[in-house]
Amino acid sequence: MMDITYRHHAQMRLILRLTPSGPVVLMPAHLEADSVVVQQFVADALAQLPERETVTESMTVEQVQTLVRHWQERLGVTVSRVQVRKMRNKWGSISTAGTLTLADDILHLPQDLAEYVVVHELLHLKFPDHRQVWQVSMGMYLPDWREREQRLQGYVGPAIG
Repeated sequence: MMDITYRHHAQMRLILRLTPSGPVVLMPAHLEADSVVVQQFVADALAQLPERETVTESMTVEQVQTLVRHWQERLGVTVSRVQVRKMRNKWGSISTAGTLTLADDILHLPQDLAEYVVVHELLHLKFPDHRQVWQVSMGMYLPDWREREQRLQGYVGPAIG
């Protein structure tokens, strides 16, 4: 049985976040952790998640920066700055000025999923949205990108932009 942390928040919906230390359930103030509604939500949400792989050792920031340099070269793009910091809602983002911001939780991913996040963001320097040309490019560089994207859902960070 895994330890689940329950916290109240201002929104009116239930949210499940997966963190390196375990699941966190955010719930409206009018609900309690032991309520049937909350417990059913948790059971349903956990049942829908892909199985998480065991990560034997975390990556370092330097390893992530090496990964970024490798993919910059392969994709023919230039990043002006790489920062790894706490992000609540995304795995990463990239600005038009070339600043790549990655969630610190990327350090706890299997390397192939970290690579997916990096390539995903770097391709936005060429293609700002997720239209077909972006998807085709993802497929050229990471043929299994859709499978990686699916596996990523079992980890921290609900979205990638």
